[in-house]
Amino acid sequence: MANKLCFEALDKTLRDILRMRYENSSDKPFGGLTVVCGGDFRQILPVIPKGTRADIVDASLNSSYLWPFFTIYELKQNMRLCNGKVSDCEADQIATFDKWLLQVGNGSFYDDINKELIKLPPDVCMKSSNDPIGSIVEAVYPCLLQNYSDPTYPKERAILTPKNDMVHELNDRILKMIPGEGRTYFSSDNVCKASMNTNDEELLYPTEFLNSLTFPGIPNHDIHLKVGTPVMLLRNLNQTEGLCNRTRLIVRHLGNWSVSANIMSGKNIGSSVTIPRIIMSPNDSKWPFKLNKRQLPLAPCFAMTINKSQGQSLNHVGLYLPKQVFTHGQLYVVVSRVTTREGLTILNVDDDAEDPTFIKNIVYKEVFQNIRPMVAETREVREKKVEDNIETKRFVEGKVNFFTVLFSKLSTTKEISYTIGE
Repeated sequence: MANKLCFEALDKTLRDILRMRYENSSDKPFGGLTVVCGGDFRQILPVIPKGTRADIVDASLNSSYLWPFFTIYELKQNMRLCNGKVSDCEADQIATFDKWLLQVGNGSFYDDINKELIKLPPDVCMKSSNDPIGSIVEAVYPCLLQNYSDPTYPKERAILTPKNDMVHELNDRILKMIPGEGRTYFSSDNVCKASMNTNDEELLYPTEFLNSLTFPGIPNHDIHLKVGTPVMLLRNLNQTEGLCNRTRLIVRHLGNWSVSANIMSGKNIGSSVTIPRIIMSPNDSKWPFKLNKRQLPLAPCFAMTINKSQGQSLNHVGLYLPKQVFTHGQLYVVVSRVTTREGLTILNVDDDAEDPTFIKNIVYKEVFQNIRPMVAETREVREKKVEDNIETKRFVEGKVNFFTVLFSKLSTTKEISYTIGE
């Protein structure tokens, strides 16, 4: 979910641009233009580095001064779970699973509310073994060696986990299982000279040090790929051709400085594209310089972080938990990616967990406070505004004494038994 500051910046920009073209546009939200937003507050809220719970909620759109101007429309049918004609028994199972998804998203059901724990259904929870990574890989990618070359095989499945370090470990493990040598692409890293006040940046920050740095949303120094590997695009390259952030592709050819791949998600499925190396820089960095990394904007996606999985629809989803989820909506995002209950598998190997069948579900319920009531009260709010406008107009015309209007708003007949006449 985008930070509220993005919408507020757009609002101020449109008001400034349109104020000379349309009358009173500077006093209207978004300059008087109609803006349609889509989103789900049950999913992950804006990411605030080192932010508290209050900081994250405050960064959400419904904490903005723009929120009262929005009219809310709810979509109530889960389209991922609708697979055409089904029997009555299957329809009941889908309805039960859909209800459970909403309970997870709303935080309305806990088996241990103090620790924010829910008990997993037996058919979803997977028993741990001596090799948990091998177990989750086998559960999500059965018969991998026989099917990895089929483009529909990786398209419909993925392993999700909360942290990037575990994603890299899972992807490396699966890539080693696939036959073939592949190719490793190394980045070219340097310090942006415009961000430094000295010419000694090469002495202060040697290349080996820059290569060792990792940042969220930025590919690592070395990327190992093989033909048939599913990858995820990490940057918007060409929206017309469907090359947007989080687009998944299948590698078809490994060039010296570029990769040829076929798109396997979005509106341009099957299109052949070439992904070149580009220069990327992290948005937020703790270092006193700006890093320029020239690398392929790709990452293997046999496994991906929960945050990166938003927007994906998958037939088989495996949640691997070496540590519990750590922010609002992460568990809901996982369980709502899958198209059937049978395709969901969760393996909890957290050493701090007393019972592996219980997992944490973090929900910031305060973020829902001004969402649902607006749907039912929209008409009442509008009628109240109309009533206030009428009273104001009457006051201006001199038909109602100021004190009568004032007391009519602040009192009731029980509290104040007198009125001030004209």
